[in-house]
Amino acid sequence: MEKIKKILSIILQLVAVILSIASILSLFRNSENRYLKMLDFPRIQLFILSLIVLILLIIIKRKWKLFNNLLIVGLLIGITIHSYFLINYTTLVPVEVPTAQHLKSRDNQFSLLLTNVKMSNRKAPQLIELIALKKPDLVLAMEVDSWWNDELAILTKDYPFSHQTINEVTYGMVLYSKFPLRKIEVDYLTNDKVPSFESIITFEDGKTFSFHAIHPVPPTRFQDLPDNAGQQENALKKLGKKIVDKEFPTLVAGDLNDVVWSYVDELTGTKNSLYDLRVGRGFYNSFNANNFLMRWPLDHVLVTKEFQLKKLERLSKIGSDHFPIYVELVLVDQQ
Repeated sequence: MEKIKKILSIILQLVAVILSIASILSLFRNSENRYLKMLDFPRIQLFILSLIVLILLIIIKRKWKLFNNLLIVGLLIGITIHSYFLINYTTLVPVEVPTAQHLKSRDNQFSLLLTNVKMSNRKAPQLIELIALKKPDLVLAMEVDSWWNDELAILTKDYPFSHQTINEVTYGMVLYSKFPLRKIEVDYLTNDKVPSFESIITFEDGKTFSFHAIHPVPPTRFQDLPDNAGQQENALKKLGKKIVDKEFPTLVAGDLNDVVWSYVDELTGTKNSLYDLRVGRGFYNSFNANNFLMRWPLDHVLVTKEFQLKKLERLSKIGSDHFPIYVELVLVDQQ
């Protein structure tokens, strides 16, 4: 029994060292080193593991030596680091985007369903049924190849306005809208195979807002798919430059391949301009739908100050490795 306890103690000490180092290195989240960047993703998991290991060490250890004390300090530092980021996605902090409560008749309400379909996924009926159930005004789908584009064409009967930017390397996107799309501008922010686009959406009363759809590449390397090898991860900053000088209220949505953790300002350069719906409300982890233990929020909806939130939901699985995200927003009359 004593031997087993000693082995367990050594394992806990080793895990504590790894967790402490990983937590401290995660502070370099904006480094161009992709390994450091990837430590920013599992903050929820690192926080929970650090807390569990801390409790177990306290229970098991009876003789406290300098090394054990250092381990405790390292774990507490890691827990503090992760808490600093994660607390913004709890109800302990105020929301950034106000909740819509006293709506006026002149306020324009609309809904958006945001989904990364996963190009290899062939369960299109699940998504189409979900769209029929939620009846969103806007549908943004990512990783759309020719097959998915053909399957989603059935939406045209309910969505008379649409735009498709299709490719076969997982970065195709389509937007279906019940509102007129007055303008579509396709851009390739950092990679000529990774499109993003801006559309100006107009309500019946003539009010408009700018909708940016974006799907940057993740901080990894791929053999057959686009990546950011040799490039700075500045797609969001390029987008931010457009938003800072915005002409209309602005909505940004997409699979950002970044957890953000309340650093939207830094990632986009849009200080006091762009706000995260999740702040003050919850994590709404959208990835990985196939792995309960490794989930974090990758799919985001960000808005300028003219918007309020009616509803934010993570929807059911559709065969993809991402859960769809559904939001109901209000474009509030500012006069």
